[in-house]
Amino acid sequence: MSARRIQKYIFREIVAPMGIALVILTFVLLMGNLLKLTDLVINKGIPLGEISLLFYYLLPSFFDIALGMAFLIGILVGFSRLSADHEIIAMKSAGLSLRQMTLPVVAIALATSLALTAIAFTAKPAGKRNFKEQVFRILQNRLGKGLEPMVFFHDFKDVVLFAQEVDSGGQMKGVFLSDNRDPAEHSVISARTGRLFSSPTSLAFTIFLQDGTLHNRAVQKKDSEYRLLNFSEYQLTLDFAEKNGNQERRLAPKEMTLGEILAKPKLNRKMKIEVHKRLATPFAPLLFVLLGVPLGIHSPRSGRMGGFAFSLVIFLFYYLLSSFFETLCLEKEAIPLFLMWIPNLIFLAVGTSLFNRAAREKSFSPQSIVEFFRRPSNGTKNSS
Repeated sequence: MSARRIQKYIFREIVAPMGIALVILTFVLLMGNLLKLTDLVINKGIPLGEISLLFYYLLPSFFDIALGMAFLIGILVGFSRLSADHEIIAMKSAGLSLRQMTLPVVAIALATSLALTAIAFTAKPAGKRNFKEQVFRILQNRLGKGLEPMVFFHDFKDVVLFAQEVDSGGQMKGVFLSDNRDPAEHSVISARTGRLFSSPTSLAFTIFLQDGTLHNRAVQKKDSEYRLLNFSEYQLTLDFAEKNGNQERRLAPKEMTLGEILAKPKLNRKMKIEVHKRLATPFAPLLFVLLGVPLGIHSPRSGRMGGFAFSLVIFLFYYLLSSFFETLCLEKEAIPLFLMWIPNLIFLAVGTSLFNRAAREKSFSPQSIVEFFRRPSNGTKNSS
């Protein structure tokens, strides 16, 4: 059998479980939001078409997670099966080195990296932006039909609105409002009349209240401060997006494409962190090749479920490590931003070590990864 035919065979062995895993993982992520979908359609009467758009806009965020993990599952399951059936030995007997066997996996990794690049640079931020706009439109349509009198309206996050009467023009009477958006203080407002307006350009709702009272209490101080304010007119704005100095909508860094971020004359720290994150993440599939191939070969008894579980552990470790350094860079101004690349460097070091051992046909177990991280601490103990 020629090397090309063997490589095509390996390609199919990786793509098949990867495709199945991608479908299952995407379905699981969608199912996580199924209860919300059911509530919106059945209890709140929102058309299924409008809700379907929300899930469509969430797909890039789902694929950003599912694609890399599905690829890792494909490697571990595929090479684990090839090793269990002694096909790896047969391929080596036919003259193929481990590096030659890995070429089709690298091809899949490159395709996956390109897909993740497109998602990170454009699709995911556009999806987040469109998702927020769609949520605003749904609320706007609901409120356009008028609030139901004597019914608590909970659709605004951390805000509850109630009106005893609502006329055909949208004028509310006997208004009650609870505002818990600020964790440091809680506010309760009652007013004789009120009216609700929306601004699609700034993604904001504004509530104008007349002849009322505001009760405000600080909740995080030892001596809780209580304030009482009587007003003839009061305006409350519920923002769905950040605002600039002109009170116009300002896109958050996560809602901007990479081109839009880099086009800014000056980048703040959040934007710089977002750039590093989007550049670093697409390299994950290539790093998974170095780690997944040797682990798949040396854990043939784990089977498909074992490969799935092992993939989950590796992927979660990478994800948590990336999240840790992202949070660290956000909270500590003095922390250099190149730390965002440390997860990639760790996986590169561990993966290269394991891959080289496998290429030289040196035996190792998955515990080698643990031992790799224990070496520095052991060295410290010995030196002391």
